[in-house]
Amino acid sequence: MQKLLMGVAASAVLASMAQTAQAAPMAVTVGGYFNTALMAQDFDAAPDATSLNQEQEGEFHVKGKRKLDNGMELGFQIQVEAEQSSDQIDEHYIYLKGDFGRLTIGAENSAANMLTVGYNKYLGYKQAADDFLVDLKKTGYLKTEHAFVTGDANKITYVSPRIAGLQAGISLTPSTKNLKGDARGVEESGDGVGDNAISLGLRYKGAFNGVKVAASYASEKAEEGGSGADGDGTFEDNSIGLEAKTKGFTFSYLSLTRESENWGSTADYEKDFSNIAISYKLNKKTTIGFDMQDDEVTAGNGAGDTYEHVRFGGNYKLASGMSLTLSQLDAEKTSGGATQNSSVTTVGLLLKF
Repeated sequence: MQKLLMGVAASAVLASMAQTAQAAPMAVTVGGYFNTALMAQDFDAAPDATSLNQEQEGEFHVKGKRKLDNGMELGFQIQVEAEQSSDQIDEHYIYLKGDFGRLTIGAENSAANMLTVGYNKYLGYKQAADDFLVDLKKTGYLKTEHAFVTGDANKITYVSPRIAGLQAGISLTPSTKNLKGDARGVEESGDGVGDNAISLGLRYKGAFNGVKVAASYASEKAEEGGSGADGDGTFEDNSIGLEAKTKGFTFSYLSLTRESENWGSTADYEKDFSNIAISYKLNKKTTIGFDMQDDEVTAGNGAGDTYEHVRFGGNYKLASGMSLTLSQLDAEKTSGGATQNSSVTTVGLLLKF
C-alpha cells in the first residue's frame, strides 16, 4: 500500500512538471481569517481561570496555483498563525488536482479529517472541532475530530473525484513524531512514534425528496515503529458522521472513538465522543442552533471520566466576511469521583479575508 501510494504520487508530480514549461505564471494570493471573543466564565470547582477571558485565533493563508496545459492544476498553500503559537507555520503543502482527483504532499490534514461530516457551523465555526475557544478546555471540552493520530505531520494524501455521490481518500504518514509538520518527512522510530500510519475516509453526498444528505466513515491508525517494548503500541481513531439539510434546518451527528494501547508512556485508554446539533437559518444573515456533546473516557484500569454539555447560540452576518457569534455553554465534568459544573457565555467577531 505504501509503495503504491508513493509511486502514484511520484508519477503524478513528474507528469505535471512536464507540462509547466508552456503554462502561465503561478498566481499567488493572500487570505485567511481572524477570530476574537470575550468569554464570561463560571466554574464551581474554581480551576485556574479568570471570570472574564479574551481569546483570539487567526491565520494568514498564502496560496499559489497554476493551470497546466493538460488541464490539471498545480498549487501550494502555506498557513501562518496570526498569534504566538507553538506551530507558527501551520499546514504547508503542494497539491495536484484534475479529473483523477486531488493529490496532496506535505503537512496537511489527513484524508480521515478531510472527508468527515457532522460538524454544524451554526456558531460561524465548526463547533465540535474548533481551536478558536481554547479556554473551553477548562470545562473538560475535547475536540471531536481526526487531529491526534497524524495531525499535520508530513504525509501523502489522495482524494478521489466524487462518483455517484461517493468520494474516498487515503493518507500515508511516514512518521508521527512531529504532528505539526517540519521540514523533514521522516523521523526515527521509537516510543510513542508511529511509522507509516494509514488514514482512510469515505464520504457520500446526495439528495432525496428535497433533503440534502451526507454521511462519512473515517479511520486512522498508527503503530509504533520501534522493536520490543517500543514496537507494540497502537493509536487509532474511527468515526461516523451524518448530516441532513432541508428548508433552512440542518441536523448534524458525529461519533468518534479513540483508542490508545501501549502507546509510549501514555496510559491505555478509550475515548468515546458524540455530538448532536440542530440549526435553523432564519434568513440570509442569521442562523441559530444548539448542540449536545457526550464524552466518556475509560482508562485501562476501568476508571473513567465523563463530560456533557448543552450549548445554544448563533451567528449574524454583519457584512461579507464579517460575522458576530454568540453562545451559552453549560457543562458538567466528572473525574475521579469529583464533579465540576461550568457555564461559559461567549460573544465574538469572526473575520475572513
